[in-house]
Order: sequence, then C-alpha cells, then structure tokens
Amino acid sequence: LSAVAHRIRACQPSRKVLVLTAERFMYSFVVALRQRDTISFKDQFQSVDVLLIDDFQFLQGKTMQQEFCHAFNSLVDSRRQVIVAADVPPAQLDAVDQRMRSRLMGGLVVDIELPDLDLRRRILLGRYEQMLRRDPSVTVPDDVLEFIANRMTGGGRELEGALNRVMAYQQFNQLPVTLDLAAMVLRDMSANPDQSRVKIEDILKVVGRHFNVARTDLLSPRRARTVVVPRQIGMYLAKKLTSRSLPEIGRRFGGRDHSTVLHAVRKIEDQIKTDDKLAREVAMLIRLVEQG
Repeated sequence: LSAVAHRIRACQPSRKVLVLTAERFMYSFVVALRQRDTISFKDQFQSVDVLLIDDFQFLQGKTMQQEFCHAFNSLVDSRRQVIVAADVPPAQLDAVDQRMRSRLMGGLVVDIELPDLDLRRRILLGRYEQMLRRDPSVTVPDDVLEFIANRMTGGGRELEGALNRVMAYQQFNQLPVTLDLAAMVLRDMSANPDQSRVKIEDILKVVGRHFNVARTDLLSPRRARTVVVPRQIGMYLAKKLTSRSLPEIGRRFGGRDHSTVLHAVRKIEDQIKTDDKLAREVAMLIRLVEQG
C-alpha cells in the first residue's frame, strides 16, 4: 500500500492521503476512548481524500469494526476513496462483519501477485538507496543485491528483512558485505521458489478441512484439544512450508506472539518423532498444501 500512496501523492499532490495498519487504527481508537476524545479520532478521517488500511484481516472486535464502518461509509458516500489490503479476499474475512464484507466486495477486488525478479531487484535497490541516504558509508555490492533478489522469492517485506539481516550481521561483526557473507547469513532462508507459493491461508484451509475445524476457531483463543492440536499443526506447517517469520505466523494465527508459535513448532517436531500416526498425518497435510 505504501507504493499506492506514493503514486497518488506523486500524480495528485493536492490529495490528502492517510495510510494506517489495522493495528494502528485499533490502537488510535483505544487511545481516543481512554482520553475521551473520539471526536478528534473521527475528524482525522473526514479531512482525507484517500484512506489506505493495511493488514485489514487483523481488525478485530465489533466496536472497532463499527467505527471503521462509519469512517468507510462517510468517505465513500462523499465520493472519496478507501483502499484496504488483506491476505485473503473480502468474502473470506470471516472475522469481519458481514455488512462490511459486502461493502468491500462491492468495490474493485484485485489479487496482488508476488514480485517477479525485475521488481525484486528494484525493491532492493530502493531499500539500499534509503540506507545510503541515512548512512553514505554503507556499501552493498551489486552481486549481493542480485543474490538476495534471486534467493528471496516472496514479497517486499521478505526482501527488506533479508537485506536488513545481512546489514545487521555486517555491522555487528565489522565485516565487509560480500557474496559469501550474504550466502552464510541467509543460509536458513529458503531458496526454494515453491515455498513462496504456499500461503498461510492455504494451510488454514487444508488444516481446517482435514480436522473439521472452522477457520474462526483456529484463529480464536479456544483451548479445546480439538482446536489446539490442529492450530499447532498449522503453525508447524507455516514454519516448514513458508518463509514467514515466527511473529508473522503468530499474527496470521489470530494475533499470537512468536513464543506461542515456537512452542507449537517444537511440540509438533517432538511428537512426530515418536508418534507414527501423527507423522503420517502431517506428511499427508504437507502434500495437500503443496498440491494446492
């Protein structure tokens, strides 16, 4: 969404653009409630021409969704634009109120594909140029940028994370950035292009269907064993089959923290070593996810 906002500002500089994550929207609303100043919170949306909300799937709670719905309706009814991004289509936003889903489905719905090699190169170059503006002494050879662009086949966050990881290692150890150093630092980050095609949403669907558990239950706080075990298996599959970080997996599984994901991954890893039935079940789920 940052690219969309940048494009709007470049082409139509007179338009006021506001970019928020769903989490930031919720945080701002909670602060406004505590300060008993919801009027100022609402006013910020009345003055914008384009509102962009990222990670919309994390907008939780009836009150939060109602507040967003008010802002959405006010902007759309006054012929202004609202753009939201989520990891699933509007129809699959199970945690979102049906009326809000219907409003979103009434707009233009597009699928954002993963960047190709050329775009990954440009994303990395843009990030490197940002680093140079902050610190002109930073040096990343072209062959290292090319290596990262070829190895990391996911989205912009994954590319940025890989570059940040290389730079953090270089700065901590006071070593020059070389191809060998980048290969060593990123050795545990997948170079398998198939991995980028597996989405956490695919895993949720397969696991939910196999165990007959609703997606909303997998993302919920429910602690029943019939839900906990499938949820832990889903987290394990997400760690094994995608390049997502533990915090990102946690966010996709109902806003859990990375320690919860790590516990689930380790527990399933340990159990499949001694439980043949579970090992066969997990292997079958892996095949189902990979086959789409």
